[in-house]
Amino acid sequence: LIQYIFYKGANKLLDVTTRTQVKQGKYVKKSELQRGDCIFFTNEERQHKTGIERVGHVALYLGDNYILHTASDYARIEKMSTKRWSFYIEARRFL
Repeated sequence: LIQYIFYKGANKLLDVTTRTQVKQGKYVKKSELQRGDCIFFTNEERQHKTGIERVGHVALYLGDNYILHTASDYARIEKMSTKRWSFYIEARRFL
C-alpha cells in the first residue's frame, strides 16, 4: 500500500518491503511527525528481533493521531492506540 501511494501520488518509487523502506527517506523524530510521514512498527511476533528484522508494519501518518494502513486484505484509517504506539520504531519522510 505505501509503495503504491507514493508511486501513484508523487512518482516516488519505494522499495517493496517495510524492512527495506525503513532505510529510505529522511529520519523523522516522533515529536516532529507530519501528515504524509511513514511510521514503522514492530509487532508481537517481531518485537524481540533486532535491526530491520524487528520491522513488521508500516502506516501513513494522517495527522491528529490517525494512520492509514492495511489490515489483512484491506486498507483502513484508524486512531493510534496506546498499544500501537508501544510498537513504534521510527518514522521516515519520503517527500
